[in-house]
Amino acid sequence: MKITIVHPDSEESHIRLSERKKNTMSALFKRLPPGTVIKRLGRTVDVAKECLISKVFTDDDVIEAVYTLVRMRRLWNGVKRSTQPCMITLDAVEKRAEMPCGHAITPQALYDYCWYELEKGNSAITCPYITNIKGDQCGCEWNERTITLSAVLSVEEKSLFQTKLHINTLKQQEIESTNVYPDDVIISLLHDSPKTYMEILKLRACPKCWSIIEHMGGCLSMTCQYQSCGFRFCFRCLGKYEHSYNHGTCPLAPFQFSSDC
Repeated sequence: MKITIVHPDSEESHIRLSERKKNTMSALFKRLPPGTVIKRLGRTVDVAKECLISKVFTDDDVIEAVYTLVRMRRLWNGVKRSTQPCMITLDAVEKRAEMPCGHAITPQALYDYCWYELEKGNSAITCPYITNIKGDQCGCEWNERTITLSAVLSVEEKSLFQTKLHINTLKQQEIESTNVYPDDVIISLLHDSPKTYMEILKLRACPKCWSIIEHMGGCLSMTCQYQSCGFRFCFRCLGKYEHSYNHGTCPLAPFQFSSDC
């Protein structure tokens, strides 16, 4: 009996089983990963492994095998290996990468850990190795190149990793930019801060058009140079300048603010 199996990656495999040996479904499942679900014509075939294949399928049947594809991550040549067990899984059989901080981790454990940290919103991947009984972590930050090589990232995985890391970094910057004092706190801090007085007030706004005028010295008489203004005023009291008045003894006008405009 010939059976065609369509796998999750659309690859096909052909299995030939002898009907004379009265093979059961267990013979078919042995050739597939654990937990595989068999489908035919889009419907799940719910049969026990003890059932005879000849009672379920006919020659040249096409079935679909549904299971999770698992990519085996093998360390690339050139990646420094460690003899220590994996810091996360404690696996001492699969080859482990030695990270810059000296701690060991398998490629799959590193991949899973990085995505776990990124899903939490972290913008930096740090070593989780526990250094003492208090639970303190190593905390060494791993760069992108180290993670790419040690986790054996594919081109697509690397692109997704970079995108997620960039998004987390932007979100973190937004959070940090909002951690500022409210206006009332800033005002209170300004009130409590040392006061600095200007010895000479050099800038005034024209009382008529509010153009900024600088007093360089000499007479207090100022004439606004704005084209449609030409107002003449006293730089000290901001009143209209009159020759008959002693502007050297006139009261000093208060500071001008933009809200006065």
